[in-house]
Amino acid sequence: MIKCVFFDFDGVLRNWDYDERRFKELYGVPIEAFREVAFAKERVGEAVRGVVTSEEWRAGVGEELKKNHNHDQVDAAIADWNIRTGQIVPEVLEIVKACKQLLPVALMTNATTRLPWELEQLGLVGFFDYVINASEIGYAKPEPEIYAYALKLVGISPDEAFFTDDGLAQSQAATDLGWVGHHFKNPDGLRRALVDAGVL
Repeated sequence: MIKCVFFDFDGVLRNWDYDERRFKELYGVPIEAFREVAFAKERVGEAVRGVVTSEEWRAGVGEELKKNHNHDQVDAAIADWNIRTGQIVPEVLEIVKACKQLLPVALMTNATTRLPWELEQLGLVGFFDYVINASEIGYAKPEPEIYAYALKLVGISPDEAFFTDDGLAQSQAATDLGWVGHHFKNPDGLRRALVDAGVL
């Protein structure tokens, strides 16, 4: 029996809607160049494991972009990035609420140290019974340590945990560890998986 449902954040409950054309027109920085720098594996890996703070990560992205782009434009682009919080997916939020009426729900995410502020901005402070943030514990999905940490925090066994993530490696890691893992593709698929798991 499932005793807690764990949700990934980005790509499941939250989407990032960057207007690529607007980003380049306003700041002269192609969104592709921004993403290549900001989400380079080693750079973002340090941010989600808490090796550097979100502020340090973002400042580093700005300094790297300034090597090839106008300094003032980069500063404006980073300032724009800093105020963005993404958008909650209403259909997924409704699923989370439906689960929450029946059993504990948890957020398990490879987020930076900025997560508490983002949850506050999005009106989600206190919404989840548990929040597992990679940057707070030093391990990131799909590393097994974060899954073990989550189970210990909630006080359940692997077969009592349901986890959905838009990353195949992350959901598969959960399955390999004995969880009920679901590779998220859309809200309808998630709802069906929760019904099949006996949650909804």
